[in-house]
Amino acid sequence: MSTIDALNASFGQGDALHFITGPGGLTQAVLRAEGAEARVLLQGAQVVHYQPAGFGPVIWVSDEATFLTGKSVRGGVPVCWPWFGATTDGRPAHGFARNLMWQVANGGLETGEVWLTLELLPSEATRSFWPQDFRLSLEVRLGASLRLTLTTEHRGDAPCEITQGLHTYLRVGDIREAAILGLVDTPFLDKTRDMIRDVQHEQALRLTGETDRIYLDTLAEVIVEDPVLHRRLHVRKEGSRSTVVWNPWETKAGAFPDMRADEYRHMLCVETTNAGEDRVLLPPGGVHRLVSEIFASPLG
Repeated sequence: MSTIDALNASFGQGDALHFITGPGGLTQAVLRAEGAEARVLLQGAQVVHYQPAGFGPVIWVSDEATFLTGKSVRGGVPVCWPWFGATTDGRPAHGFARNLMWQVANGGLETGEVWLTLELLPSEATRSFWPQDFRLSLEVRLGASLRLTLTTEHRGDAPCEITQGLHTYLRVGDIREAAILGLVDTPFLDKTRDMIRDVQHEQALRLTGETDRIYLDTLAEVIVEDPVLHRRLHVRKEGSRSTVVWNPWETKAGAFPDMRADEYRHMLCVETTNAGEDRVLLPPGGVHRLVSEIFASPLG
């Protein structure tokens, strides 16, 4: 029996949840509920597609994205864990979770919803970067919204600290026309200005160039108003006191090998994070849940 057949035999729920071989030979889970569809790579537990009922795709993936073993895909929702951001010591940027193969732990159907749980456990690969004992799981729940719950269970005998993020790439019609709401009067660290601390005073943030900000001490829902695609995209969260807003703009986008320079116009990252000053200290036996809920609504 093939791996795909075995997964479908153990966890499949007919058309609502099944497994396929996707681009690059990577296994994908396909979830369908209430007219919505999502797709998740087992590698990295990375969502690479979400289309709510009545709308076009909400999650952006680069046209130049490569689907390769051991490499995160440009776009979707990479899982950044157990650290967020770049490193200077040779460890992979944004942690190792997004590059490793996860296992299917469970899946099922409930009224109007389908769900899938993937898990990552310690291995020789994880211990080469991080010595902790842990169980990391991602529940992907699809219904009226896409709800992602990233749960860290610390199984070591001494406290440990993590930073993390659900690095969501949203699809927009034209970033130059979009308005980002929910962050007025919120302080942020500006990575394009050597991490200077500033405050957003505008009611609506409109991007005009490269943007890379860690918004601090915020629990707020972020709403992206997109007049080109005539919709609002909502990102709600739990277990997070920081939000990252990122767009590389043309020059940096063109420097990525897996993204065209002009593609910056159609993507916007609104990331549910524990980043910057927002760090999670886990005691032995401690559990932390990071939740990102994404959905669309019509724009007037």
